[in-house]
Amino acid sequence: MSDLIKRAQKARAFAADLSLPQWQRLSEALQALSGLELSDLADDVRESLEADFAGVNRVLAEYSLTTYEDYRTMSDADVQEALDIVDAAASHAIAAELDRIVEELGAGVGKLPVDAIGETREHRDLMVPRLIRVLREAASEARANETPEGNAHFFAVFLLTEFQAAEAFPVILEVFSLPGELPHDLFGDAVTEMLARILARFAGDRPELLDAMIADSSLNEYVRWEAAQTYLYLVRDGRLRREEVVQHLQRNLRQAIDREDMEMITELIGELADFAPKEAIQEITEAYQRGLVYTGMIDFGTVEEGIAEGDDCLRRQLERCPPTGIKDTIEELRHWAAFSEKPARQRPPLPPPAPLPRSPLAAELGEPIRKPVVSHGSRFGRNDPCPCGSGKKYKKCCGARK
Repeated sequence: MSDLIKRAQKARAFAADLSLPQWQRLSEALQALSGLELSDLADDVRESLEADFAGVNRVLAEYSLTTYEDYRTMSDADVQEALDIVDAAASHAIAAELDRIVEELGAGVGKLPVDAIGETREHRDLMVPRLIRVLREAASEARANETPEGNAHFFAVFLLTEFQAAEAFPVILEVFSLPGELPHDLFGDAVTEMLARILARFAGDRPELLDAMIADSSLNEYVRWEAAQTYLYLVRDGRLRREEVVQHLQRNLRQAIDREDMEMITELIGELADFAPKEAIQEITEAYQRGLVYTGMIDFGTVEEGIAEGDDCLRRQLERCPPTGIKDTIEELRHWAAFSEKPARQRPPLPPPAPLPRSPLAAELGEPIRKPVVSHGSRFGRNDPCPCGSGKKYKKCCGARK
């Protein structure tokens, strides 16, 4: 029914075109809406439009209008009344169609709502404010411990990012900044699979915002992790230099150590390791010595290896870095298990535990002051595919759960 939106927009444009005589504006607007097929519309929408058209017909009934020029005979007051009704009818039609598209997006559970996504793209300018409203409503419902109905809020984040709608970023930030598990309740795996790419698209020129998210212990820990991971995208995209990023991550690590924030310490060291972080070795060493690192996610030897590799380490991580933002929502999601008709793969059991090798540099530094949290499984590269078969990176799957 996207044709209804186009014709309603055309009618509104004619009704508002002050370059035309008033009678001609009415004639053109009515022509744009003539012949509409209303039978396929929802009952309430059809009844509302029929009532609007009845109002127009009531005004026109006083005149003999058989030709285009006959509209000249109408009084200015009657023309204006008819124009107001036409404009209202067109507005009702557009709003109803946008609601229908949102409803069809919301029904995208187990199957991608490809047609609704296509219509959203077709009417981008109208849908952007509507999708922003969807996210605001979802945030409000989540805060009230209510579960939003349908999946429209999920697709709204993807589509607004695809559209690069900067005006949507404040509300996107708001929904991902909800406390506790609410971001996961609303967006599931999109938190760990897409948020860094979204932040890189919208907050790439605001590293101070990323730093604030990393430091904010009220945020979901995975949201904070994604903020830290965003820095790799900014180097890849040429928006920050490696040295600048290391400085940002190093300052955040220092603050996390002072707060003994183990979750953030571990993630920050993991991100720093991608940059061969010789400048931050003092803070990193202190964190391991004090037992503030989950070594099952990243041990000291991994940091050593990254420093030894230097530029090659960073280059390899940049090559693995996914694209910034979202180019095509359908292509991004068509292979997700939630929208695939294929049965989910069974996860194989994890390999038996293997001892972590002792780092030469760690031997020189001495034993840690506190007993570290050790791995309960074999070592896997943080950016390697997870051995469980989920298709995710190890650091965002079983590695994260350690």
